Amino acid sequence: MGHRCKKNIIKHFLLVICGIFCHIASATPAIDGIQVYQKNLHLSEEHKEKLADDIYRYNNADNMWDELRREFVLPHYEDNPLVQAQISWFLNHQDFLQRTAFRAAPYLYFILQQVHKRHLPAEVVLLPMIESAYNPFAYSSVGAAGIWQMMPATASGFGIKQNWWYDGRRDVVASTRAALDYISYLGSFFNGNWLLAIAAYDTGEGNVLSAIKKNISIGRSTSYWELPLSQETRDYVPQLLALAVIISHPEEYPIVFPPVRNAPYLAQVDLGAQIDLKRAALLAGLSLTKLKQLNPGFSRGATGPHGPFKLVLPIENVQQFSENLARFPVQQPTNWIRYKIRVGDTLFAIARRFNISTHALQSANPMLAKNLKPGKHLLIPRNAPVVANNNENIFDSVPTKPFVPRADTPIQNLANALETVSGNYSMQPGDTLYMVRPGDDLQKIARHFHTTVKTLVAVNKLNQDIYQGQKIIVPTHLSFTSSTQKYQLTSGDTIYMVRKGDDLEKIARKFRTSTSAIRVINMLSNNDLHVGDQLVIPTHPG
Repeated sequence: MGHRCKKNIIKHFLLVICGIFCHIASATPAIDGIQVYQKNLHLSEEHKEKLADDIYRYNNADNMWDELRREFVLPHYEDNPLVQAQISWFLNHQDFLQRTAFRAAPYLYFILQQVHKRHLPAEVVLLPMIESAYNPFAYSSVGAAGIWQMMPATASGFGIKQNWWYDGRRDVVASTRAALDYISYLGSFFNGNWLLAIAAYDTGEGNVLSAIKKNISIGRSTSYWELPLSQETRDYVPQLLALAVIISHPEEYPIVFPPVRNAPYLAQVDLGAQIDLKRAALLAGLSLTKLKQLNPGFSRGATGPHGPFKLVLPIENVQQFSENLARFPVQQPTNWIRYKIRVGDTLFAIARRFNISTHALQSANPMLAKNLKPGKHLLIPRNAPVVANNNENIFDSVPTKPFVPRADTPIQNLANALETVSGNYSMQPGDTLYMVRPGDDLQKIARHFHTTVKTLVAVNKLNQDIYQGQKIIVPTHLSFTSSTQKYQLTSGDTIYMVRKGDDLEKIARKFRTSTSAIRVINMLSNNDLHVGDQLVIPTHPG
């Protein structure tokens, strides 16, 4: 009895110790491939150090393609004629591979970590190259979407949200988790036969199972290579294997892939509230195009009123975004209305009906605002400060009444005018938001924009010190105001109509001028252009 009691005590002790270690393990989060920062966004020193470490690790990481080729585990059947045919196709379309690899670069580390988390073959990372060429905006003719080309029903079954505001199939983070959960299920369904599981991802497990049953009934092999599947699916698995072969043997297939660092490039910031994407881009120091590329799930100009509220940002932009948002928090959700266009509607009439400016309406609907088709929908921003924030000065740290200069205030008198009021300067249409570059100083910036150092200091509440990456407002809307006269066309100037695909840099290069000169003359407060806009191009000498 005593011996048995002693054994029970030891067993109980071991169970307690095991429980402690299990608790510690469960309390330590698994590597997820992407860090999430919560809505209390003013980063602590600990978070700042973690970010700095992540950025250092990213900048000094090895090439991820080397890591991938070391982790491949599937047999690649390099001598199979179907695989050889796909290798030949890729070798003849190296530009396709390079473009696809370039698009994949921001997401590869995250996706590989998610593959590790589910103990899937590393080759699965290559599937979006076959599905969509790693284009998160890709749509198929049958309704599949995103880099994983998920169908609506399949996506919904794995918890993907889809509505007018947001399509989670295009959200790389959400869709990757769902797609890999589906692939894990398929791997279990086919008892670890990954060729069958991958084929089923393309055509559905029911079709693969039917092909297996058919071969069993006629006494044929149930190997993937023998199954009577559609031609698309018969090509699908060899395409994946061919890619793995090419990446595994760089000495034999010398295709130059753009380097991808084997470290986290992206982070998520959980805002906990709706935000306008233009405002988010401005706070993060990113172009709106770049922000949308990293957050392709959002279908409108803002996150949805009911979420999700997580924004994906490069880790190097998280601190800037967090600190700016801490100074200018999202105080209330954006109030939007979905309006169905009626016969006879005009942009002016809709704007007047909802008591907003046509500019705010155009900003919220850049593609539809100039092509009002009955039956289509417009996004109506009801609280303009959140949506149409072109006059919002994100650099004012004191919430006082903004100073709006009179139209006849010459730029040389603006600094004196600011000294006589208690409010802060409010950014005006035609002003320039300038990011400080290496080698800049206030004198150089002032000379470039034909203003004064005193004005830059007063408008932005600066001391004489500025730093690289800092954003400052240049009140260029006053640079061309003489009394009440605006800029007048000069002999040699050009009137240019904006075409599809144009941006300010492209137009400036075409006419051998600068983007700032075009913005100043046309009173543009940002870089947004719309097809059909007419711009004055200052092409005269000087």
